[in-house]
Amino acid sequence: MIYSSRYILDMRGRLLAISPEQWLLLAMGIIAGCTVWVLFNRRIVQRILNRLKERTLKANTLAAVEGLIGGTVFLVNAGLVYLATLITNFFLFSFAVVGLFVGAWITIPASFE
Repeated sequence: MIYSSRYILDMRGRLLAISPEQWLLLAMGIIAGCTVWVLFNRRIVQRILNRLKERTLKANTLAAVEGLIGGTVFLVNAGLVYLATLITNFFLFSFAVVGLFVGAWITIPASFE
């Protein structure tokens, strides 16, 4: 899609209309989202996968479980993004966008060991 300079200037105007408080909420949501979702991935998801590896399950089963967990995280955060747009909450929006990325990251298995 080719954008005209008028469209780019309009987008620039919308970005400049965001207040510093809203930018701060966006930044805080990104930091909080990174912290919460990376800890969730490391503590909960990896613990579940390590316990399943001890049971000597096949790699495809582990990948399916990992994909199911990641898909659930992705869907929950997609709902949060929708909620954040309904109530216009910048913190929740940026938190949920980070959660979408982490959910997609969990969904794609790292390797089939």
